[in-house]
Amino acid sequence: LKITQLIELLMIRHCIFMMGPPGSFKSSVWRILAKSKDKIGDKTTITDFNPKAFTTNEVYGYVNMATREWKDGVISKTMRHMGTIPDTHKSDRPPTGTCWILLDGDLDANWIESMNSVMDDNRLLTLPSNERVPLKPHMKMIFEIRDLNYATPATVT
Repeated sequence: LKITQLIELLMIRHCIFMMGPPGSFKSSVWRILAKSKDKIGDKTTITDFNPKAFTTNEVYGYVNMATREWKDGVISKTMRHMGTIPDTHKSDRPPTGTCWILLDGDLDANWIESMNSVMDDNRLLTLPSNERVPLKPHMKMIFEIRDLNYATPATVT
């Protein structure tokens, strides 16, 4: 049932929240779906990380003040890379995305607010450099979280 619900959400949404306490099989659900997609010829590229394991600069990127050079963060580098991967959806079933970015960790006001423009219909990550990186149609973001305690109304809608 949970895998079917995940498929249905991925067909209509580009960002989803999988909520539940640790040990509630959130990771198992998306892993099983990804392996199933691979078996029917729908290769799924997955990048999974905990955004709270990094500073905000390491997540989004920053300008090195000494050299004035932009340094990509984990999410900006991942989105750029996945944007270059072609959509390889081959099955006759509706697409559920061939590139998944999984953010596995509790919500934090420091990093989630910057994701609001990705989660809304704009599908754009606006970096501190004012550059905008698109979340392409074959890319999906999955937030694996415990609860929405630190989410703002803008994040939830």
